[in-house]
Amino acid sequence: MSSFQLLGVTDIKPKVAAIVDIYNNVHLDYHKTFDNYVEAKLRITQSQDQNDYFIANYDQKNILDRELKKTKAKVQTFSETDKTADYFIGDEYLESKDDHQIMKISDIKIPGIHNQQNCLVAIAISKLMGADDSDIQYALSTFTGATHRLQYVMTYNDRKIYNDSKSTNIEAATVAIPSFKEPEVLIAGGLDRGFMFDSLVPLFKKHVKSIVLYGETKYLLADAARKAGIKDIVIVNTLQEAVPRAYELSEAGDVILFSPACASWDQFNTFEERGDFFVKFIKELKTK
Repeated sequence: MSSFQLLGVTDIKPKVAAIVDIYNNVHLDYHKTFDNYVEAKLRITQSQDQNDYFIANYDQKNILDRELKKTKAKVQTFSETDKTADYFIGDEYLESKDDHQIMKISDIKIPGIHNQQNCLVAIAISKLMGADDSDIQYALSTFTGATHRLQYVMTYNDRKIYNDSKSTNIEAATVAIPSFKEPEVLIAGGLDRGFMFDSLVPLFKKHVKSIVLYGETKYLLADAARKAGIKDIVIVNTLQEAVPRAYELSEAGDVILFSPACASWDQFNTFEERGDFFVKFIKELKTK
């Protein structure tokens, strides 16, 4: 549930609730302050009691403290590295703190450390609801991604293409861009909310070989790309123009990643609509 949805509920009482992470500078155009945003998120656990369960991110200590004060539910935790959490990412396995190896990381089909964290949350919830390891292993080894969330679209002429239209802010792009080992041609841009994109410069420098930018933020993103030393910076007006230009800049073995780092509302009604059009434009490449 989004923070906006949670503001509209008063008596939601899930048997198991989870907050995967909370980042600053997200949706502050609506919530006005970070504290307001956190309080909106915490509404998911406000009606839980001692018979319920709450899954919390052990690595976000400042948020964890607030969660522990808010919830009355039994708390389980997950962590990227800390083996004192209930579930954590080990060297080769997703594990629990009782030295139990649940499944091999290499069997997970969806890319990125953030998706490994998502898997930990799914494991914690599934275990509480009675699933066994074999069910969990099967589900996580066959799941190829939710629509618009680092969704694998296709491999075309040895380019792997991903739709991450749900990347409606800088933090989401920060998670998506380092998810691949292959060189990336990035498509980004969208609604201008008044943010600068300098925090993306180190990721651009390490992962992005070429970039195609469109929408209201195209020049702001281009400035960050120049600071990262990206040589191929292409500026267009629309996503429809961006897709074929990104393909032209790519080579066999590259990833073409659509991770806008911006909301969709300058040119689309929703991020879902934006993602659907991206997939449509990708499929049109094959007809040209």
